[in-house]
Amino acid sequence: MSKRNRQPVRKTVVDVALLTAGYVEPEVFKKCIDSIKREMQTTESELYVCRNGRVPETKQAYDEILASVPNVHIKQQSENTGFPRGANLAVRAGTAPLVLFVSDDIILHEGTLGKLLETMKDPTVGLCGLKLIFPKESQYPGNAGRVQHIGHAIDIRGNITHPLLGWSPENPRCCVSRELQSVTGAAFIVRRSVFLRAGGFFEGYGRGYFEDVDLNLTIRTIPNGHGSNYKVWINAEATADHYAGYTFVKKQEPTNMEGNRMLLLSRKSGLMVNDSWSIW
Repeated sequence: MSKRNRQPVRKTVVDVALLTAGYVEPEVFKKCIDSIKREMQTTESELYVCRNGRVPETKQAYDEILASVPNVHIKQQSENTGFPRGANLAVRAGTAPLVLFVSDDIILHEGTLGKLLETMKDPTVGLCGLKLIFPKESQYPGNAGRVQHIGHAIDIRGNITHPLLGWSPENPRCCVSRELQSVTGAAFIVRRSVFLRAGGFFEGYGRGYFEDVDLNLTIRTIPNGHGSNYKVWINAEATADHYAGYTFVKKQEPTNMEGNRMLLLSRKSGLMVNDSWSIW
């Protein structure tokens, strides 16, 4: 092919990596996809989807929803391999220097991708999380429209907590962007090179919980080339609704919470610092 007839190589700024297990109601999944499509209009981006197992009752609806996304890249797993492995497959699929990861129970608010990209202009930030809000139709009484996540904290016993849970999103304490030890794995933006250097999510956690804390703590040990290690950040202006725990509630599936917590402590206790007091 002559140089004149070659198609220009598209330089993608950010990949969007979506993990779905197929248990979220189709109307929620459609909201998730519609919000991603809207945010992708603001920058050069590609969508990579890992379908982690097959759920017959939602398959057709999901197929139709994903068909509305131009040039979507889909990887189908024959069975649910757990969040860490599924998320790793989704994040590793693309080539862009930045990856916005979202689970299928996240509804991005307008302008969120642009705000996250602004944060990542700081070369010392390796990963940045969002302020997540319970949706108006939340299954948790009294928390509809309130904060679900504004970063993790670690208490003196090594427990991972969600400070300011249930507070108003407009409360000044919930509007502070800052460095943290960890943010939730439900939605975040990360440098691809940093994610790969960290080894991605440790897949030993299986079907849920604490793999995000493990990853965040690991990233904070990686030199950033500017005289320090990479920071984990929370951008309080980047927001989304989060149907938290929706998959586990729908499946009525027990989770090995204590076993995974002990695994985290065995792997990363030396990196964990009591910082609960600093957020409250």
